[in-house]
Amino acid sequence: MARDPGAIGDVSWVELFVDLLFVFAFLAVTTLMGAHFSPLGLAQGVLVILLLWHCWTPCVWLGNVVHLDRGIMPPIMLGIAAALMVIGVAIPEAFTDRPGGLPGPLVLICGYLLIRATAMVVLTFVSHRGEGGRRSVVVAWLIFIVGGLVLLASAVVPPLLPVTVDAAPVQMALFAGALLIDSLILVVASRGGWRVVSPWHLAERHALIVLIALGETIISIGASEGLGVDRPVTAQLAGGAVLGITVVFVLWWSYFDLAKVIIERALNASAGKDRARVGRDVYSGLHLPMIGGLIFFALGLKHLNTHGTPGGTHPWPSAGTIILYGGVLLYLGALVAVEWRAVRLLGRGPLTGVALLAVLLTVVGRLSEVQALVVLVVAACAMLVLDNTAFRHRHRRLHASVEGDLPVGSVEPRELFVDLVFVYAFIEVTAVMNRFPTLLGLAQGMILLALLWWAWTSYTWLANAVRQDSTLLRLSTAGIMMAVLLIGLAIPQAFVPLPDSLPGPLLVIGCYIVIQLMQGLIFRQIVRENPDLRGGHSRVAATTATLLILTGIAVIEVIAPERVSRHPAMTLLWAAALVVQYVGGYRAGERLWQIRLVRHWADRHALVILIAFGEAVLSIGVAFDDRPISAPTLIVVVATVVALGTLWWSYFTGIDAARIALAALAGDRRIRTARDAYTYLHLPMVAGIVLVAYGLHQTLAASQERHSALLGHYTLFLGVALYLAGNQLFWLRIFRTTSRHRSIGAGVVTVLAPLTVALPSVVSLLLLTVLGVGFAVVEAVQQGDPRTRLPART
Repeated sequence: MARDPGAIGDVSWVELFVDLLFVFAFLAVTTLMGAHFSPLGLAQGVLVILLLWHCWTPCVWLGNVVHLDRGIMPPIMLGIAAALMVIGVAIPEAFTDRPGGLPGPLVLICGYLLIRATAMVVLTFVSHRGEGGRRSVVVAWLIFIVGGLVLLASAVVPPLLPVTVDAAPVQMALFAGALLIDSLILVVASRGGWRVVSPWHLAERHALIVLIALGETIISIGASEGLGVDRPVTAQLAGGAVLGITVVFVLWWSYFDLAKVIIERALNASAGKDRARVGRDVYSGLHLPMIGGLIFFALGLKHLNTHGTPGGTHPWPSAGTIILYGGVLLYLGALVAVEWRAVRLLGRGPLTGVALLAVLLTVVGRLSEVQALVVLVVAACAMLVLDNTAFRHRHRRLHASVEGDLPVGSVEPRELFVDLVFVYAFIEVTAVMNRFPTLLGLAQGMILLALLWWAWTSYTWLANAVRQDSTLLRLSTAGIMMAVLLIGLAIPQAFVPLPDSLPGPLLVIGCYIVIQLMQGLIFRQIVRENPDLRGGHSRVAATTATLLILTGIAVIEVIAPERVSRHPAMTLLWAAALVVQYVGGYRAGERLWQIRLVRHWADRHALVILIAFGEAVLSIGVAFDDRPISAPTLIVVVATVVALGTLWWSYFTGIDAARIALAALAGDRRIRTARDAYTYLHLPMVAGIVLVAYGLHQTLAASQERHSALLGHYTLFLGVALYLAGNQLFWLRIFRTTSRHRSIGAGVVTVLAPLTVALPSVVSLLLLTVLGVGFAVVEAVQQGDPRTRLPART
């Protein structure tokens, strides 16, 4: 179970599943500070960020020394995920308990202590031998116990104080003191016997958490008033979204373009205690202010979209602008410190950005928030321009020095960044179905999901064919991201626009056309470099026909919006356009593409399945908004995470074997298998997860009509059945065999849908969870570890 010293270990899919919960937790922190937008509220948000970081860091060090996807570790990590979900649900009550439920601060702290204690127990068992290692473990446990007692006191003592005593400062002082004590564990560990076993793993985990924080920022751009909330898409909102994602793109670039590889090389070049100290300072220490900066930037964007509208007022004027700039300043300042601590190098681009923002902070308070955002975009873009002009010689020299360190065949950060935008778009698909909880609404949601899926999978084919960055590729990628973000904003109104809003159907169709044009430019470059590729005419014809149908829909919406927007015939036209696109793409795909990098191809699709699960996790959190924490709530939260974990297990325990099987094929056979198993048969799995997310939201929401709850019940069960059926079709196409247990599971869930309709929603959910755990345990016991088993072809 423990890693071999010096081994380069991949980040396991178990760790990525746990990270999905941190997306929800970061969003909850932003919501907490947005609801209590004051110096006290911001200070409380900072303390919760520190608490989340202390939850995440032990999991990272645990994964660095232990294979978390083997033995007993997956169930343990699933328990950590459930505890983290409880923390996310309790964050709104971190300092102010809601009446009518369990004490929120105590629930939050118990979840935190459970995660920390679990990680400490496992690390104790796998700690390195030697007197120094044993001594550091004992000291770490003593620190943990003292810090835990102080943290518990922060929840228990304030309610016992006299009413004449202000309990808030006492609570926050105890909370902060406990986290400060707890942070000493990492100092003791780095000076004792604990070591960085896999430098690559540690670097990659922190790069992924930066991506997660960037993803939270992107979601905050579109969901400023809450996830799934109807709001008109105004020109200001659309413009602010484009400006916001431009800044996010620059922040992403500043880390992943060069800094990530440089600091990873520094960690790899060190050894022993020096490596542990570098890991502690550069990653566990200095990445924290980077994450905090991104969360504050997200808060500033949220404040801009909710209070920066005409007529909007707030008792704390210009605070949104200060937080917006301060978040970026904190991120870039921490990045400068990271590079200096790792390699004694001052990044000229980020350092220039820090100086420029520090100067601008003195004057932007006199501007409106929209004007301040425009100035911030100009300053951020200036930083990139300087890197490619005035600093270009040094920049290119550093790039040349690290080219050999770049992994071959892995998913690039550029592609992961694109996926972050699709996370938000998937969330808004569920919002469409929540807005219209009818069969027609479900059908419209699935149509929009299929539209997004084709945009995503087309980009995946292109990214697999083009493995060298170019200016055209980067600009096209930026254009695709902005278009997908605008689609996400407009998706809830794709069929029925809201008053005082830009026309939703036109926005969705127009942005989809832009995506296709951008992908067409990339495809043209590929064909120019690879004249052997054939079938382009079929693909162009199918895309052209689809765009013509969508353009016709847009024209009809412009001519008679009130008369046709709710007509079912419009939904049929959307479906017809997608049928043309998918059928044409299927025929062209036989000869058009080459799967150059099988691992890249398989990992991209595994990541999009994770994205869909992340959307389901967020749906759970939204369902419990503004509800006091009770014992039934905690039971439902834990059961839901476990149920999603069993669905996750059914896919991710076999993807290594599937990748090996695909790599063993060659020529047209590999292309056809990749097209069928991944491009087409992954769509039912993603659709099933989205339906599960909708079903969870409808069945767990506090206020709902009976027909909505009934539809949510059937959608939940049939979504699970669809996911399992898609999973079996995927395995059948790859291996020509299926899992008997999963096939039976899909059938049982389908049969139970009408039989359990009269049961309370909590009982139905618990039944699904028990079934999922039961089938997973039986399959694991009877068939062994599926990661190392390659099913025989029949």
